[in-house]
Amino acid sequence: MLRASPDVREAARDEAAVGKVVRSVLASNGMRAPAALHPSAVAAASTVQSGRRPALDEGAERWHAERWHAEGWHLEAVATRAGLEPAHPAPHLIRSADRALAALPAGADRTGGARVAPWRGTERAVLDDSCTLLADRWPQMLAELRACVVQVALLEGSAIDGFTDFATHGAIYINRARLGTSPRGLPGPVRCAEALVHEGTHTRCNAAQLSTPFLTTEAGDTAPVRTPLRPDPRPLAGLFQQAVVLARCAALYERLLADGTTSGTDGTAPAVPALGSPVALALASRRDRLSSGARQAIDALYERPALLTGHGRAVLGECDDLLRPIAA
Repeated sequence: MLRASPDVREAARDEAAVGKVVRSVLASNGMRAPAALHPSAVAAASTVQSGRRPALDEGAERWHAERWHAEGWHLEAVATRAGLEPAHPAPHLIRSADRALAALPAGADRTGGARVAPWRGTERAVLDDSCTLLADRWPQMLAELRACVVQVALLEGSAIDGFTDFATHGAIYINRARLGTSPRGLPGPVRCAEALVHEGTHTRCNAAQLSTPFLTTEAGDTAPVRTPLRPDPRPLAGLFQQAVVLARCAALYERLLADGTTSGTDGTAPAVPALGSPVALALASRRDRLSSGARQAIDALYERPALLTGHGRAVLGECDDLLRPIAA
């Protein structure tokens, strides 16, 4: 069950439910899956469900061994999940990026591409700083992210800023540009922390809605709607996820402004930005933009009360609570 505020116990329950489904799909096709849910296992289950492997017969076990190793799944070797691990460009991640690129709306600029790239040492340091920042300013969020995000894949190319894909549930994809200082002065670790919260919240919503839907079945028949984050109309479920994502990201910046922000890569405690400093102004500007988008999404959903479940209305109320200190 999703909460607008992070909740590691609920996240773990929902991840366990996803894992149960994945293991059931694989087991029904004679395949072994690790005890710990991993994006490669989800990718394997997705492939099986799509009918892209032969029926289990006397030659299927050989296909299993040869194909799975060729695809880089190696499920038997996946025993643990530390969470938020920088991921190498494995086949299941590469295929996901290719699908995301192909799924861009008509008219989108695909020329820059979107490729899964290896992590550089400096980029790993930024990711570590982002986790240190979250541990210091919002430890509950970091705990939830570690419960539902196994791999962090790095994208290069200008076509996609970031995304999640339920076919590789547990992996999030972040453009390496989001690890550097922004033109308006947002530090790289802050931008990366926002990206982790943003994409991790999509992952959280994807798992939670399997057991406790936010929208009624009728919502799936409604026309796509305009949303704060996308130029193309999106299904109502996408608008709901954006409301939660934006509210959480705005709350992150409110915490940074109240308690301080990071300034280096040495793992030290973040320093409080001076009132009126360029960093503080950049933080406030980003917070206000995110808060405005969240309010837009929440208001649009409140206009469609018949399409919200009781749980969906409760989550929107919690998003309101997250935004209230910003409005004050």
